[in-house]
Amino acid sequence: MESVPAWCLVNGEWTEREDPVMAACDPQGGDVYAAMAALGFEAWCRIGDEEFATTPVTLAVYSREKPPLQFLLQLEGNAGNVVEHVFAESLPDAMNLLAAWAPVAQAGALVELARRLTADGGEDSPALRRTAPPQPFTTGATPSTAMDRIGT
Repeated sequence: MESVPAWCLVNGEWTEREDPVMAACDPQGGDVYAAMAALGFEAWCRIGDEEFATTPVTLAVYSREKPPLQFLLQLEGNAGNVVEHVFAESLPDAMNLLAAWAPVAQAGALVELARRLTADGGEDSPALRRTAPPQPFTTGATPSTAMDRIGT
C-alpha cells in the first residue's frame, strides 16, 4: 500500500508525515476506526453531528496515551466520502488545532440547526416563537425576579 501523507503539528510547526491510521488499514481500504483503536486512539471530543449527512463539517478529536502523534483530529465533510486526518504531537498542539478548526464545525452545526428549525414549509419553528414579550432586566432586579418576569 502506498504511503498516505498527513499534516502534523509538532511544537507549533507543520510537518508532513505518513498517516499511521491509514498505514494500519488493510490495502483494500480497511476499517479506519478499527485501525485507530489498534493504535490506541480513543474518542476525546466531537464538534458537529455525525449522524446527519447534511451537517457541513464534523470535527472529532481522538487521543492516545503518549506521543508520537498523541492527538488525531478527524475532519469529515458532507461533500463526499472523504475524511481528513490531522495529527498533533502534544496537548498544546491539539488545543491550537481545536482553536483553529472548532469555529468551522460550530458554524456548520448552527447553519444546520437553523435549517432544521425552519424546515416546516418555511414557517417559523415553534421552538423559535416567543410565548411572551421580552422584559428588560432592570437595575436592582435579581436574576430570579427577572426570570420570574419573563415566565420561566
